[in-house]
Amino acid sequence: MFRVAALITFLSFVVCPILDKGENNTHACCSIKQLSSLEMSLTLSKAILMRCPSCADNFAHLHCINTCSPNQSQTVKVTKVMNVTSGKITREAVIAYQAFLSNTFASGSFQSCKNVRIPATGGFAIATMCGRYGAKLCNPQHWYDFQGDSSNGLAPLDIDFQLIHEGNTEGVPAGVIPYRGRALMCNETTPSGGQVCSCQDCQESCPGMPPPPVPPGPFRLLGTDGFLVISIVLLCLLLFAFIFYLLVAYFVRYQKRKDAEKGKGKGKGKRKDQNSNDVTQQLIDPSEVTCVDRNSLAAQAFLSSEFRHWGTLMATYPLTVLLLSAVVVAVFSAGLKSIELTTDPVELWSAPNSRARQEKDFHDKHFDPFFRTNQLILTAPGRKGHIYDSLLFGLQNFSGIVSKDLIIELLQLQTQIQNIEFWSEDLNRTASLKDVCFAPLNPSNPSLTDCAVNSLPQYFQNSLENIDAKVNMTELGVTKEVDWRDHVIYCLK
Repeated sequence: MFRVAALITFLSFVVCPILDKGENNTHACCSIKQLSSLEMSLTLSKAILMRCPSCADNFAHLHCINTCSPNQSQTVKVTKVMNVTSGKITREAVIAYQAFLSNTFASGSFQSCKNVRIPATGGFAIATMCGRYGAKLCNPQHWYDFQGDSSNGLAPLDIDFQLIHEGNTEGVPAGVIPYRGRALMCNETTPSGGQVCSCQDCQESCPGMPPPPVPPGPFRLLGTDGFLVISIVLLCLLLFAFIFYLLVAYFVRYQKRKDAEKGKGKGKGKRKDQNSNDVTQQLIDPSEVTCVDRNSLAAQAFLSSEFRHWGTLMATYPLTVLLLSAVVVAVFSAGLKSIELTTDPVELWSAPNSRARQEKDFHDKHFDPFFRTNQLILTAPGRKGHIYDSLLFGLQNFSGIVSKDLIIELLQLQTQIQNIEFWSEDLNRTASLKDVCFAPLNPSNPSLTDCAVNSLPQYFQNSLENIDAKVNMTELGVTKEVDWRDHVIYCLK
């Protein structure tokens, strides 16, 4: 008996650490066979949830309470039993029961598991544990309903999980106390020593971003905006410099005028100009002529002499000058006969030996040259957009051009274009779009459906019935219809 009790204590610690109350104080209201069976069942879930120990611990928590807790009669109500004969002994076996638990515990367990991913697929583990609802529509109730649905091939019996809000006793049978245990958060360690979940599986485990540094305060001088003070000081300095310049200039002119009055009549003589008028001539002393003046006068005299000779020569032989100029221009313009204007953008923007050109030449040689695309751009001016509450993706903003009536008009226009026929002299028959379109899936004998046409109606296989189709989601517990907008959002994402 002691060995059996010790074994039950050990298995309880391994399978259901929540029941571990210490040596000689751990009690499990189940047999060794039940514990072993529970361990095998929980092993399947741990293989999916192993990246987050606290999530796996919360998942096992409730099943351990319902299966092996000494107080399970307070949280469980048996609804269906059947007689099972083993050897010569017939016993009652529970095949369905109701489990009552608080909504707080259920939500906490679900929150710790909803972001856990499966490395092999990159998807959420909760998607495989919520049945048809998937990760997007899954919630605590759907999660537990799937766990208690024996038709999924994983649950050993039917369990009707009743999530009860705190303080609500409506619908709770007499003597039943909804389980109000504490669910571990995904950033907590487990009692058995499991580490916190990684940042990829638990947003709460991600390190907090440090707050941005406080921006420096405004630059101030003397209690005022510093830039304003500096601007005023600079303005004052510029005004002072300008006024100082005016004063100095006035003083210099005044001094020159005063000196001119003092020296009036001195150093001056009179001479006759070409009209026999008296002209006052100022005599310049040789010592007053500087080197710069002499060089300037010499350069001016030299250039004047040379340009005079050049002008005289050109004016003397005008015909010869014109002929020689024409010959020189013709010689230097002879290269224009070999000029080649490049207008091909491929030649303009890529070198002949570049890798892009080599890859293009290889493609053109082994495949057909790149096909030409024709675009038709439609607008809908003045049409207002609308907000659509998508079942899977929440509120989405639809512009005015993305509306059902315009999509139908676009489909009709596309159909008319595809049905256009024209006479082809090369084929000597009436041709249509299928004779000139790009049809990569059936290039030898394409039909209109083989032509590569990229347009919004393609999301609906160019079918008016598909555009008008609506799907009722009541079977998933959602009182809402899914229409063409949900289909477009899903395709675009």
